[in-house]
Formats: sequence, structure tokens, C-alpha cells
Amino acid sequence: MVDVFALITILLLFFVLRWQASQGKSFTVRVLTATFLGIGAGLVFAGHTAYVGAIGTIYAHLLKAIVVPVLFFSIISTVSSLGNLKTLTTIGAKTIGVLSLHNVLASVTTIVVALTLGVGRNAHIDLPSNVEVKEVPTLTQAVINFFPQNIIEDAANNRVIPIIVFSLFVGIAILTYQNKAEIKAFTDFIDAGHQVIFKVAALITRFTPYAVLALLTDKVGGLNLASLGSLLLALTTLYLVTLFHSSVTTGAIIGLLGRLNPWIYLKRFFSVWMIAFSTQSSVGSVPANVSAQKEMGVPEHIASFTSSIGTTFGMPGCAAAWPVLLAIFTINALGLDFGLLDYLYMVVVALLVSAGTVGVPGTATITATAMFTAIGLPVEMIIVLTPISAIADMARTATNVTASGSTGLLVARFEKVLNLDQYYEGDGQEGKAYANS
Repeated sequence: MVDVFALITILLLFFVLRWQASQGKSFTVRVLTATFLGIGAGLVFAGHTAYVGAIGTIYAHLLKAIVVPVLFFSIISTVSSLGNLKTLTTIGAKTIGVLSLHNVLASVTTIVVALTLGVGRNAHIDLPSNVEVKEVPTLTQAVINFFPQNIIEDAANNRVIPIIVFSLFVGIAILTYQNKAEIKAFTDFIDAGHQVIFKVAALITRFTPYAVLALLTDKVGGLNLASLGSLLLALTTLYLVTLFHSSVTTGAIIGLLGRLNPWIYLKRFFSVWMIAFSTQSSVGSVPANVSAQKEMGVPEHIASFTSSIGTTFGMPGCAAAWPVLLAIFTINALGLDFGLLDYLYMVVVALLVSAGTVGVPGTATITATAMFTAIGLPVEMIIVLTPISAIADMARTATNVTASGSTGLLVARFEKVLNLDQYYEGDGQEGKAYANS
């Protein structure tokens, strides 16, 4: 009887969240409200939340359902949009190379910091009895598993890496096809499918506050205070890692690879960083990103290209730091035995999964779901950590946009088309002399 009353109470609290949405309250505010309501309801109905927990499980299933189509359509659309093979092998290859470097370095930094701080170690979160932790494959087997054997079976079993590889091949095939008119029907289907699955993902993401309320109500009853502290530690770690990457790592990449004064970039790009931080949208920051790059001497075609690709690939905040942090939190919380090769595999998976990232608020949840599915961790843990996701998204998005902006700068530098006079305008000639040396 108490379980039924708990369910009725949660359904009534859903109306509070719905009312907030009708009043124009932001997604972040609604998730935070759901967090506090879920904690309170969990304490009140401890031990009587079986029906409530089912709501969160349904949400987790919906997230799993869209992983494959999101990756499939996003990757094909991204690769085929490069225009021609020359673009793919020159500007495209350099863009993807720099973005990949950002992704890998962010993953490695997150692993080192999260393991050092012991993120999730004292969380003591128990999984539902029907959730199994899959065995992580050896590195050799993992490489073999990268390549699809039966694409339908891979999709049915949510094997995301073969889907990514297959999608890359399809995208390249479209890119290199001579008579584009012959395949127009297929490319139109891909473009339309990309738009539709984008809408589906947005619809599911809209239910996140409700899922957070249900999941937290279900979990908080058996959650000790140390676990709440673990969530705050995870959030703090995320901000440390992303700020370090946006400043120190990005500065080092610009200085070492581009032989440019990184302080100029960080200073002149700060306004774009703030736009990304406040809007929490990589796509929404593209116009400001392109404008800032042009003001620093990057040609418009490179600035536009790298900014666009940066919303769908690399993304060190959403596709590296965040999913890796969640994975380590889960590994520590559940006491799983992961070794060096497992963490190296995690870095590779983060890079591959980033190819299907779409630069809108809520993307990190889909990316994390894809990673958890690939390395065999329970997706339910992502929802448990959702309360800090809304606050974390500001830092994640700003890091993504900072990486894509620096990528445009470096690609222009590599192509020898960066206007150094414009880049160093008002900052003296010492840096310019170093760049020309």
C-alpha cells in the first residue's frame, strides 16, 4: 500500500515539474528541482519505491533504444557533408586529428584525476537485481570487435563500435560516389533520418527531470550521506578537468603544435567560452565561434568547417571527460576490477563514440550511454548521476567549443593561411617573430 502511495506522490510531483516548464523555467532549474524533490521523497518513502523505480528503468530503456540510430545517422551525415575526398584528406583529416588529440588528452586527464581523487569510491550504490555487469573484453578481442560481422545483429545488441565503423564506411562511400544524382534518394533519407532521430532524442531528453525524480526517489532510500558527497566530488572533479583542459592543455597544444602565443587565443576567445558556458549548446555557439576565429586571422571556410565538425566529433567535454568520469565513478562505486588495458580501451571508445555526438544540451547523456554499453557498464548508473549533469553541462560545453576554436586556428596554421598580423594585432611582435622562426 505504501508503494502505491509513493507512486501517486511522485506522479503529483511530476505536475510541479510540468508547471515549471509551463512557466519557462530552464532545463537546469527543473533538473535541480527534481533532484531536491527526489531526495526528499526517497527519504520519506525509503524501502517502498518499487513502482517508482520502474519509471526510471523505462527512461533508461528509451536511452538505449536511440543510441544506434543517433550514431548511425550522425556519423554518415557528418562524413558525407565534407563535400569531397580532397577536403576529407586535407582540412578534414587535420581537423579530425586535432579534435582527436583534444579528446584523448581530456580522457587521459580525467582518468588520472578521477582515480587519484577516488571518485565514486564511497558511493555504495547497489544495482537492481536484474542488471548485469558485462565482462570487459581483452584489448585484442576489442580490436576485432571494432569491425562489424552482422550489422543487424550488432544493432539489435547495441554493439556501438561496429555501428560507428560501418557508418564511417557508408559516409566515405557517399563522399566518393561520382554520380551524386544516382544516390540522392539515399542521401535525402540520411538527412531526413538525421533530423527525425535528432527530434526523438530531444523528446526523450525532455523527460530527464521526471526520470531524475523517479530514480532518486528509488535510490536515496538506500543511499548513505557518503554517496551524496561522492556526487559533489564527481562534479568538482569534472570542473577541475574541464578548466584544466580549456586553459592548460589547449594552451599547450596551440603553443607546441602551432608555435603561437596561446594566451592571445585564450584571451580573445573568452567571450565565446562564456557564450557556450551560458547557453550550454555547441551548435548555438557556432556563429560566435566562427566570428572569433575570423578576427584572429583564420579564413572563413576553415573557421566554418572546423566549428561545424567540432559540434559532432571530438568534444572533449561531453564525449571524453564526462563519460569517462561517469565510468570511473561506476567502476569505483561497484568495486569493479579494471586494469591499465581496460582504461586504454576506455580512451579509444571515448574517441570513437564522439563521432556520433550532436552538439545540443543533453548530448552527454547519449554519449555516456554509448560508452557504458560499449565497455559493459550498467546504464542505470548514468541516471543516478544525472543530478550533477545539468551543472556540469556548462563546463562541458565551454570545453567543447574552446577545443573546436583552437582546432580552426591550428588547421589554418598548418595550411599556412593564418594571418599572423591579425592574430598578433595589439599584442606586440615578439610572438609573431617566434611563429615565423
